[in-house]
Order: sequence, then C-alpha cells, then structure tokens
Amino acid sequence: MKKKALFLKKRFITLVEMMIVMFLIAMITGVIAYNYTGSLEEGKAFKTKNGMEKIRTVLDLYLAGHPTDKQSIQSNWKAIVESSQMVKNAKELEVDGWGSEYQVTVDEDGDIQIKSEKYEKYLESKGKGSLFNK
Repeated sequence: MKKKALFLKKRFITLVEMMIVMFLIAMITGVIAYNYTGSLEEGKAFKTKNGMEKIRTVLDLYLAGHPTDKQSIQSNWKAIVESSQMVKNAKELEVDGWGSEYQVTVDEDGDIQIKSEKYEKYLESKGKGSLFNK
C-alpha cells in the first residue's frame, strides 16, 4: 500500500507548463534580439563618425604640408590615407560601418567634405539630420 501512495505523490510536468516556459523564453529572446539590433546600428554609426573624423584629420595634416594639392584631394584621398603614419589599417578606414566607401569632396571654399550615404540615412531615421558636416 505504501508503494502506491509514494507513486501518487510524484509530480510530473504537464504540457501546458512546458508551453508556458517555452513562450516566456521566446519572449525574452525576442526582446534581447530587438535591443541587440539597435545596438549594432549605433555601433556602425559610431565607427562611421570616428572614421570620418580620422580621415578629416589625416587630410588636414596632409594639406598643412602640401597646401597646393587641395584640388587633388578628391581623387587622391585614399592614397593619402594609406601613406599616413596615423593610420594602421587604411583599408578598414576607407569604408564606413556599413561597408560603403566614403565620398570625399572639396567645395568652392576649399573645405573638405566627407560623407557616408548610410550614415546620413541613419541620422535621418533618428531625427538628427546631418550633424557632422555642418
């Protein structure tokens, strides 16, 4: 008789309980994945902004030593960045966080403009507009 009483007291996990636990795990995973995606975009934007600043610094330093080469910057900026001793990995610096190449131009006043289309779209989606080149 005691063997039957012990068997009846044993508790089993029901299918409903398992489904509730699985639902909670899926819900938590979804929230984490959603937050992680936003962090990736912010990281790409951060890399792009820092890359643009570094390229601008390298080009400004180059122009300080070669003031007559201002018009060749637009077509020659990659070679200038590669030859700079400030840059360890020039190939990585030539692209933004999304893997697209920067557009470097010189305007009428001789100011260097560095743009990334995907960075501009990111700023627009965040409602910030273009902060870097203003």
